[in-house]
Amino acid sequence: MRFVEFATEQVTDRLVVILRNLIGRASAKKTPAKLNWLSLNQILKSNDANIGADYETFKSMYDTSPAIQNLVKNFNQDGIELNVPGAPDADKEAPQSDQTSQDAVDKIAASAAPQQLSQQ
Repeated sequence: MRFVEFATEQVTDRLVVILRNLIGRASAKKTPAKLNWLSLNQILKSNDANIGADYETFKSMYDTSPAIQNLVKNFNQDGIELNVPGAPDADKEAPQSDQTSQDAVDKIAASAAPQQLSQQ
């Protein structure tokens, strides 16, 4: 094994550990984890990882590492989305209802009104 391959392996291992930690935190909160490149770079820097994360660099690491492929759900020019078990899909929006918030308040008030009138 050449030194360059060893150094690349260490960087990949460090990234895997950091991504697993991020997934663990998001999983505990049951929230999806999406990071843009700037925030990922800040996390890497705060963890003393000498990795510069941008789309091209990350893509080359992703293409060569099955471990990273298992941890990442999706990535593009904007950033990455981690594969968080148990988290709702970040791309799906909450189901839309024809009822506005004022309609909901009116409905609750109407159901409570008979009780309030009978108590007086």
